[in-house]
Amino acid sequence: MKTVVFAGPSIPVRDARTVLDAIYLPPVKQGDLVSAISTHDPDVIGILDGEFCQTLSVWHKEILYALSRGIHVYGASSMGALRAAETDMYGTVGVGEIYRMYADGTLTDDDEVALTHGAAESDYRPVSDPLVNIRITLAKAVDSNVIDEALAARLVALEKAVFFPERSYHHMFEAAAVAGEDSLVMERLRAFVRSSRVDQKRLDAVAMLTMIAQLPADLPPHVPSFAFEWTGNFGALYEQDRKVPVDGTTTELPLAAIAMHAALHAPDFNELNGHALDRALVQVLAEVLGVDGTAEETAAEQRRFCVERNLDSEAALLDWRQRNHLSASEMDTLFTQMGRRRALHRWLTRRRSYVGTTRFILNELRLRGDYEEWVRRADAHERLLGDGSIDDALGMTAEEVEDNRLSDLQLAIDHMRATECRMPIALGKWAEEAGILGARRLRVDLLRARAARRRAARLFALEDVGSA
Repeated sequence: MKTVVFAGPSIPVRDARTVLDAIYLPPVKQGDLVSAISTHDPDVIGILDGEFCQTLSVWHKEILYALSRGIHVYGASSMGALRAAETDMYGTVGVGEIYRMYADGTLTDDDEVALTHGAAESDYRPVSDPLVNIRITLAKAVDSNVIDEALAARLVALEKAVFFPERSYHHMFEAAAVAGEDSLVMERLRAFVRSSRVDQKRLDAVAMLTMIAQLPADLPPHVPSFAFEWTGNFGALYEQDRKVPVDGTTTELPLAAIAMHAALHAPDFNELNGHALDRALVQVLAEVLGVDGTAEETAAEQRRFCVERNLDSEAALLDWRQRNHLSASEMDTLFTQMGRRRALHRWLTRRRSYVGTTRFILNELRLRGDYEEWVRRADAHERLLGDGSIDDALGMTAEEVEDNRLSDLQLAIDHMRATECRMPIALGKWAEEAGILGARRLRVDLLRARAARRRAARLFALEDVGSA
């Protein structure tokens, strides 16, 4: 069971580790939760602390996304208690007294748990005191007959009236003196605070960590009680703001930053961008036409991809997926889309079975600026072959007669070894995709290419002899 916990001032990570072995991340902010899911693929997420003032806070939608993916989500102490009270109806598990107070309406304002703290290097050492801790400490003082309820309410009101970074027990006592509270009573309370103050946020943090630590190692996935709706705003967060790790560093980058850098620096970006948009439009067209690939075709697409990338094992494919920052489901979606694109290609080529795709290929070469080069290369190829026909035995050399006895597969393997051509799938399917009109035509052209290579080798040998 893999657990990710967002922790900060509620409890130092070194202390938290004594309760629960987990991946500890800084206080959560907008985008961090979906980023952690993508990077760590956890079974459980625990939220203690979060940012809300200096940056945007974690979305409720992120928590719903985690729950919809079968991840168990727990919240306590601070931001975790807030978000748990707001999403417990969807399956978030709230833990601790602060969560209970928000859940039953005793607390309603977010600032009850707010405080200022130091940087990560200081283990997020608290600089101010959260009002919820002050409130609970004063309630304990009332129960211990140190002060009465009326004084406790006045003191809470004094701290409620100031901005949260200014809240502290020290400020409370100074404000009480200015307000004319009984000095003897306040001194008795000061002694009580020194000896018996309640750090409820830490207590709740420990309670949540303990609860997660007691979960079974083979914990089954959470079963969501709702259908997650992928909205436009969430899609923007997931596809642009989600951060991914940079190998060999502690750096994380937003996905949008990677795409923007490519846009401004990749020499072939305009072509890359055009292909990317074309691929997206293909998916729309496939839906409109009702063209879809089967599960078998999607699996074949994955095998084809692995052959083309020399990914010869499941481990190699997993390594590629992780280096390319794809979840398992995202990779499956990618192969499904590629399979659908391939199915649409087949739909097109079959409709042009008597025409072929020559015009499309030549136009693409023209747009790339490669057309004239391929004209020259094709002309040189035909000149090598001369008038010799490979369609029958007439005019064929003895070697070419032997070539004709080779199987289609043998000819294809020989051709791929000698050229940069790649045929990563069955020859018939590849020929169909390439717009080659039939298996007979493919065989003839493979034989002609083999003959041309042999004749080119002889010419080069003669030139070497002549130069000698």
